[in-house]
Formats: sequence, structure tokens, C-alpha cells
Amino acid sequence: MSKGTSVRWSKKRRYAIAAIVASIGIAIAFYNSIQSFNYKNSKDWDFDSYQNNTVPQYFSDSQTDTQPGLWIAKSEESAPSRPNVLAKLPGSDSLDYHIQLMPDSPLITSAEISVKFKIISGEKAQAAGIVLRFIDKTHYFVLMADAKSSRFSLCKVNPDFVVCNYERPAQISAGQWHTIKANISGEGIGGYLDEEMLIKANNQYYQTGQVGLWTKKDTQAYFDDFKISY
Repeated sequence: MSKGTSVRWSKKRRYAIAAIVASIGIAIAFYNSIQSFNYKNSKDWDFDSYQNNTVPQYFSDSQTDTQPGLWIAKSEESAPSRPNVLAKLPGSDSLDYHIQLMPDSPLITSAEISVKFKIISGEKAQAAGIVLRFIDKTHYFVLMADAKSSRFSLCKVNPDFVVCNYERPAQISAGQWHTIKANISGEGIGGYLDEEMLIKANNQYYQTGQVGLWTKKDTQAYFDDFKISY
């Protein structure tokens, strides 16, 4: 075997070993994320105690929109737990992303987070999801469902761009209720759509933060039964 061939094989072995180590790391992180931890705390929001067509108390201080009044409690006949949902209304601002943090949201490291959602409309976009480990409006994860492109994604937001390294094709129908769930622990994030596990992720960034709801551009969406176990 020539020296050049030996060097090439040596590089291939190093790459193979690095790939195996990375795969093991992802597997361990994901295994941790899907374990049924004995969580001692939980918080639930069904939005039923709020007055119809009003911004719930404390919610206006926990959202990122420049235009007020886009997140309201709204009576909805199809709500999974009637009478109310939290509705994200289309607005006139030009923000790409709209975030409503949950008031008094704990800082989450390990948790199970879930919400039911229904995308109503959107000309520019039809995407909704949950915010994970929110630090500020340029540092967080979002687990989102996109009805226009039929994909389910875990994205990392930073000041320069949005990176969606984990994506799967998925059937997301506007006008129908779906459920998003995330299991997170350490670097592991498991993403579920309608109880089907679609995403296994390993990411070392943003190890703790708040949780909330998310929509894209002019998406109008309804949310119900938001729950955190931590």
C-alpha cells in the first residue's frame, strides 16, 4: 500500500470514528429526552377562565409583538376544552415571528411540554408551534408545524439566522386540531406531532429558558390545553 493510500485510509478511519462518536452522543441525549421522569411540578393553561375577546391578564407583558392585542382569549366551539382558546390574530406589523410566553413560565431544563393547536389561515405563512428554552427573542428553539410546506421542524433561532437542522415531512391540515409535544433533557430534544415521534435532536445550545407559543408572519392560529411537566 502506498503512502498516499495509507493517508487516505487513515483519514477515512478518523471520519468514521468521529461519526460513530457523534451518533452515540445523539442517541444518549435523545434517550435522556424521552425518559418518563418523575416530574414534581406542572402548569396548565386552558384559557377558559379569561373573558372572551380580551387579552388575558399578564399576557401582554409576555409577548414580543409591536402591535398590541394580537393574542386574545376567544370562545371557540371546536376547542378541545371549551369554551376558550388562545387565539393569535393576524396583525399589521411586519414581524416574521410572533411569540407569546406563558406568564410565570419556569426556566425549563428538563420537561415535557405540549399544546393543541389549529391553524386557521395565513397568506404569507401557515406555521405554528411551541417555543423552548427562550432566553430572548433572538435566542430560543421552536418546534413548529408548517401547513403550507407540510413539514415538522425543530429550529434554533439566533441573532443572525434561523437554523432548522431537524425536519420531517408531515401532514398538517389547516382547520384541524393537532398536538405538538416536546420532551427535553440536557442536549436531547424529542419532537412529537399527534403523538408520533418525528424528531430526535441533539443540540448543545440554550440549556435552559422559558416556554411559550409561536406563529410565523400572518398566520392566524388557535391554541388550547398548554401543559408543562417539569
